[in-house]
Amino acid sequence: MRKFCSFLLTAFFLAAGLMGCGSSDSPVTETTIEVKKNGNVIHTIIEDFSEDYYDLNALQNTIQSACDNYNATAGEDSVTVGEAGEAEGILTVAMTYKDSSAYAGFNRQAMFSGTVKDAYNAGYDLNVTLLSAQEEGNTIGKAEILGMGEKHIVIIREAVNVKVWNKILYYSEDVVQTQDAKTVTVTDGDMLTYIIFE
Repeated sequence: MRKFCSFLLTAFFLAAGLMGCGSSDSPVTETTIEVKKNGNVIHTIIEDFSEDYYDLNALQNTIQSACDNYNATAGEDSVTVGEAGEAEGILTVAMTYKDSSAYAGFNRQAMFSGTVKDAYNAGYDLNVTLLSAQEEGNTIGKAEILGMGEKHIVIIREAVNVKVWNKILYYSEDVVQTQDAKTVTVTDGDMLTYIIFE
């Protein structure tokens, strides 16, 4: 993953000589980006943290310092970090971003959230083919997408679970739908992924 926060975690682990120690067992929960109706983006990071020499306080301080530095230029409370927690060898860190722009700026990663009209006005030409979340085999293109100007859209370049506040309607071909109508898994972190929802 190319997220800046993941970079911080990786740098922390490397500094402590900890890389390569992870378990192959998948935790019950997974790293997820949740886009809220008020514009906030909640990024819950789940990582293996099972070795005795992992230092939770040092990690918390590293992330908090990065948030403080970013907020000093981007504005107070652009990014806030909850307390890092560890249970049964699994680390959980929840970070709250004021909006998708704050997420993109802090993590140095492409992300947009707004209406389809907002996305087009922001410079996304939306010349893509999207798959229907409800009707298998049904697709839409640019003309149909632009016709849904008031629908909501998330655009992201990252392989991660994405959760939104309403039912998902269409998504890019690199998306895997979950049983939850509001959550999908993005599988290709090298391309822009489009998710349209109510």
